[in-house]
Amino acid sequence: MDNTALFTAALQLEYPWKVTNVEFLPDEDNPAKMTLHITVGFEKGAKFIFFYEDGSIWSDEDGNPIECTAHDTVDRTWRHLNFFQYETYIHAKMPKVSDGQGHCPTVQAPWARKNSGFTLLFESWVLELAKHVPVAAIARLVGEHDGRLWRIIKHYVDEARKLKDYSTVASIGMDETSRKGHNYITLVVDLKERNVIFATEGKDHTTVDTFVEDFKAHNGNPDNIRIVTCDMSLGFRKGIADNFPNSQTVIDKFHVIKHANEAVDAVRKAESKENPILKKTKYLWLKNEGNLTDKQLEWKQELMKASRHLKTGRAYAMRVELQDIYEQASDRQTAEARLSKLCTWMMHSRLAEMKKLCRLIKDHWNEILNYFDYKFTNAILEGMNSIIQNVKRRARGFRNTEYFKTMIYLNCSDLDIEAVITMA
Repeated sequence: MDNTALFTAALQLEYPWKVTNVEFLPDEDNPAKMTLHITVGFEKGAKFIFFYEDGSIWSDEDGNPIECTAHDTVDRTWRHLNFFQYETYIHAKMPKVSDGQGHCPTVQAPWARKNSGFTLLFESWVLELAKHVPVAAIARLVGEHDGRLWRIIKHYVDEARKLKDYSTVASIGMDETSRKGHNYITLVVDLKERNVIFATEGKDHTTVDTFVEDFKAHNGNPDNIRIVTCDMSLGFRKGIADNFPNSQTVIDKFHVIKHANEAVDAVRKAESKENPILKKTKYLWLKNEGNLTDKQLEWKQELMKASRHLKTGRAYAMRVELQDIYEQASDRQTAEARLSKLCTWMMHSRLAEMKKLCRLIKDHWNEILNYFDYKFTNAILEGMNSIIQNVKRRARGFRNTEYFKTMIYLNCSDLDIEAVITMA
């Protein structure tokens, strides 16, 4: 088997395509570097189906594709996967015809998508690598500008999202994650399928409106949404009320506990200014006792002794009771009774931060208690956020929101990239 036949088989080319030449040549910009060039041709007299620039097929009056031999050819080049350490390029004279109306439809290369300067195998490799390696690093590895690689990734992600059908989605979770500083991205997940179905900039009620437009474009029906989990954001609350009339909102229990932790820490900060015994004790109060070392636990128990009369200790006890309600209450009625007693305790505690927490809980009373009816949380979103923050750290940030959103979809959505490659 000669080298042209070998490369024809390696590229999985089928009639009428075949490799006609393979040669190593010096790189035009760096003559000391060698590159591999593969020329692909076609059998003389072969007939083809031709495509216009907009992707439509050249067809007859009845709509049947016109299959004929080429009148002319046009030179095209594509970057392919490296052959060992050598950059590899595929060259071909692509058949074209004149339709008699001033247009010259051409044949679509089976090894590349339309208007791409890369082969399908190269693009597929970049997409897989982008899940694990920063795009800038991939660009350095392959010697391409990262902007070209981003266009590849975004094309496939956008096309794969078009294939998504959300007609059966009935429970969603909403949360925000930061892109840089106070720039936020709102995420929406399908709580049943456990994947991100939407990401957009911002974190107010307009983000919910934007999601609903996209949701409808993917056959989603807002009237079918029965459960929405979220934090205590007023923006989310308004957007949910406006767009999901048949839903029940469940305030995520982890966000409620987070607010309680923040209240306890605020009490500790204020008290530590007058009582130095609380210096460097922040994490003693924020961590669950099961996560403390023996030494830390002993220290904390000493601080909790009644003789200390610490305000922080009382605030912490309220936070523990809140957590116990979530862990122990088996139904809404039991939870409501215990939560009412806790709020009374907070309001009579003479601790401003705990009173503030009580008012926050009362402002979201029904949504918090809905948890005990439906048992939905945003835990899947917290897991997604960990993945997203890892992607962000790995890339050392993203130049723009679109890149960030693209990587969120690539890593956290159930996208059928293979289907897009197959259809290319």
